[in-house]
Amino acid sequence: EIEMKEDIRELFETRFYFGCEADDPMVAWAFDGRVNPMGARLRAMFSSDMGHWDVPDMNSILEEAFELVEKKLIDEESFRDFVFTNPIRFYTSVNPDFFAQTRIADQAAQVLAEGS
Repeated sequence: EIEMKEDIRELFETRFYFGCEADDPMVAWAFDGRVNPMGARLRAMFSSDMGHWDVPDMNSILEEAFELVEKKLIDEESFRDFVFTNPIRFYTSVNPDFFAQTRIADQAAQVLAEGS
């Protein structure tokens, strides 16, 4: 049911999720509407490098991801989308109750109430 090129952007912005390594500077492109066709913002989401051989300290993974903000590659809102909002959207897209009875149930419900 693609009728115009904007329909393709809509599909990519709302239905596709892209798992990215925590410290990958390319993550910035997902959130940069200036470089993506038609100003698209893709739903990149934090995928931990925890099991990788080159991660000597599991406690530093999220800190390394935050370097994207410190280096001004993304802003804090995009970082929140990367590590929080987009994963919630992803996991609840099939099961809206995925986070029910968890520590973040209220925050997940708020993300769902806000919509896309």
